[in-house]
Amino acid sequence: MGDGIRVAAPCKINLHLGVFDRRSDGYHPIESIFQMLDFGDVLWIDSLKKRSGIELHMGGAIHMDVSVPPEQNIVYKAVRLFQMEQGDENGYYIHLEKAIPLGAGLGGGSSDAAAVLIALNQISGRPFTNPELESLAACLGSDVPFFIRGGTAYVTGRGEEIETFSVPTPWAVLLVNPGFHSSTPEAFALLDRVRAEAMEPAKPLRGRDELLQMLNSHPGNWTFYNDFLEVFLKRGTPEVQQTYRNVLLELKNFGADFINLSGSGSTCFGVFSDPERAKKALITLKSRWPFVKLSFPLARRADTVVE
Repeated sequence: MGDGIRVAAPCKINLHLGVFDRRSDGYHPIESIFQMLDFGDVLWIDSLKKRSGIELHMGGAIHMDVSVPPEQNIVYKAVRLFQMEQGDENGYYIHLEKAIPLGAGLGGGSSDAAAVLIALNQISGRPFTNPELESLAACLGSDVPFFIRGGTAYVTGRGEEIETFSVPTPWAVLLVNPGFHSSTPEAFALLDRVRAEAMEPAKPLRGRDELLQMLNSHPGNWTFYNDFLEVFLKRGTPEVQQTYRNVLLELKNFGADFINLSGSGSTCFGVFSDPERAKKALITLKSRWPFVKLSFPLARRADTVVE
């Protein structure tokens, strides 16, 4: 690929996810602990050796819907946004190797978009600072700014208010996706409906200090939760309810110190203080579920690599 750049697009999990009532602008504020992992997609970006133009090619283990026009892909949108903001008239070739399942609550599309911004910024001689890249990223989606920073973060607002931490993460994470897509808009709609019918307000803010203190303790002591998981277990379809219960129970039975759902689903995960237990669980669970991956926390985002 000549002088192209290879850039990793790591996934994330939500160790904690509180969702608050819808604001007047239509967004739901959140309070979350995001953790970047060492598993994800990979992008190669190179010049087309001509002015303008974007060629986007996709491959990898995850099937993409080829009927969707490239212009609707968030990677394509990220390139166009950078070109417009930078006045960049260069054409780009992008090859995306997908490994993160779609509709999985792992932030795959958001991470891909952030990876594009980081790579193009490097190719262009770093015209934008990281805070400026985060502002651009927010135009593409609520979770995208986090992926500019990576690591471990306390995230609030609609996802754009980010405070990163340097915390010890001496544990392994086993990701288990049951093989179905979870729609984020539908998950929010279900959450709103259940709360309205029960006339129950959202839980109160836990607060940065409380969540950080818990994060520094043993995973077996964590009381993090995910509001979407609670709603799915109460009012999801029978298939969704049973599937999540089965996956989480299996993770617990195999020795996970903490279990939860990431994002609005559909990936469940177990946090293991003993990596050897996680490896044993991986072997068995791979025969039961379509996607099982052992991963480890990243303290920061990996650098791009010039090929």
